Amino acid sequence: MLDDQKFLADLQDSNADVRFAAWRQAGQASPAVIPQLGKLAASSQPGSAKAAREALATMTHAVGKDPSAPIRAAVVKGLLDLSGDGYALPVRVHALRLLSGIAGPDAVPALVKWIQQPDLREEVVFCLERIPGPAAAKALLAAYRDAPDIFKPRLLAALGHLRVAEAVGLCTEAMRSANAEIAVAAVKAFGRIGAKPATPPALPDPKTLSAWQQIERLDGILRYAEARAKEGDAAEALRVYRQALERPEEHWQCAAVIGLARLGSAEAAAVLLTRLNSPNSTVRITARNAWKSMAASKA
Repeated sequence: MLDDQKFLADLQDSNADVRFAAWRQAGQASPAVIPQLGKLAASSQPGSAKAAREALATMTHAVGKDPSAPIRAAVVKGLLDLSGDGYALPVRVHALRLLSGIAGPDAVPALVKWIQQPDLREEVVFCLERIPGPAAAKALLAAYRDAPDIFKPRLLAALGHLRVAEAVGLCTEAMRSANAEIAVAAVKAFGRIGAKPATPPALPDPKTLSAWQQIERLDGILRYAEARAKEGDAAEALRVYRQALERPEEHWQCAAVIGLARLGSAEAAAVLLTRLNSPNSTVRITARNAWKSMAASKA
């Protein structure tokens, strides 16, 4: 273990090589120095501030390599303290970014305190969505109701990344939002989660969406169908692909054709058969190639 006072003094040395050597050894430092590092990271001296930030990162990486490291919990607690309002905003942001690599479920109550603070909420969500288990998911779900509209798409994205099945109801509700950003984010999260709701959701009207949002809407729907197919729910996947085939856009139809081929069932083949002579050449070629791939897989 390093000598705390010498370590801190070296981080503030006027010689850049001394500062560099100090922060490179920070993995051997005591977590007791974290509060001082937090203050030093806000120093008006750029070299010392950088050295302190790098020292915090080195300490974090050192315990991140080994989940059983004896000082890991103390480092997490120290960084959680740095994320509090007693420290400068850049230091708080830095602490939260470091916590995203080592924080566990026990840290969720401390992290979620800052989720409604505009300057910190993105960092908090990024941290929470990397914590396994139900605690982080519940915190994100709870935060959604009081979040401003501008931040709801980010929370929906996090719930989608974590594939929180309990968020399906929230997603289907958010799809009906008059705010296109929220509605599309809900479709994307719904697709990533892939859980089947009690009733088919009311998807946002594509006429109210930009061209890019329409693509994202389609991607979410097809992700959902693919997820249902992987779960063995071929009937639900087939229902979605049938709907996609009825769309006039060729990319919708082609995506549905590929999905049907992957299903590989007799029911899917019967639906695919209807597009083998499509008047749209792209759809027709895609369907015929998909038909051949289905036939080859059965051979």
